[in-house]
Amino acid sequence: MAESSVQQEIYVAFEQMKQKNFSGAETTLRQALEKNPEVSHPAQAGLLLSTMGVLYKLKDEPKEAWRCYEKAEKLMPDDPSLKLIMAKFLIDKFAQYDAAIKKLEKVLKLAKGSPSFEHQAHATIGLAYLKKGNKKDAIRMLEKAMEADFVGIVSAQNINFDLLEAFLARNLERDRCQVYLQKALRLAESRKEHKQAAFLTKLLDSFEITAQ
Repeated sequence: MAESSVQQEIYVAFEQMKQKNFSGAETTLRQALEKNPEVSHPAQAGLLLSTMGVLYKLKDEPKEAWRCYEKAEKLMPDDPSLKLIMAKFLIDKFAQYDAAIKKLEKVLKLAKGSPSFEHQAHATIGLAYLKKGNKKDAIRMLEKAMEADFVGIVSAQNINFDLLEAFLARNLERDRCQVYLQKALRLAESRKEHKQAAFLTKLLDSFEITAQ
């Protein structure tokens, strides 16, 4: 199966997932995997297995999802996107923070010089540190995540707010979080992303209300 055909099958599967037709999505992906065995089509099979992981995650079957992600990673060992997905999964589903940090450090090596990947990796490492109780390193990662005012990030919609939300949920580092939002707003305005800018403005207004 050609790569474009695999992408089409993945698109169909995601559309089925959106409609909560999980059995249909699983059938679509399994049929595509039969046409793209791991031995002869490792890259295509890796993409399909990664998508299968998303499916099982939506079905709330974390062990099956992780099994798919691991198989995909063996076929795509240098794919930073997959490692990001797996690291977030380790944090959210298994509370394996050190394992997540280790995987994210690999992302930083694989995607060195890519602002978007570096931003996502730093923010997610910070989340892992905060959840394991290491506030100092979590703050350091928050600073790294907004380094150089998000320069190189194409859209404000690509900014990671997970770490920010985790700090605010704990009522920690409100000043730094406010700076983070201000920088995100400037990026949204510079990209003429009016909806995102309005959303970020509303969030910043809530800081002013709380301070009063």
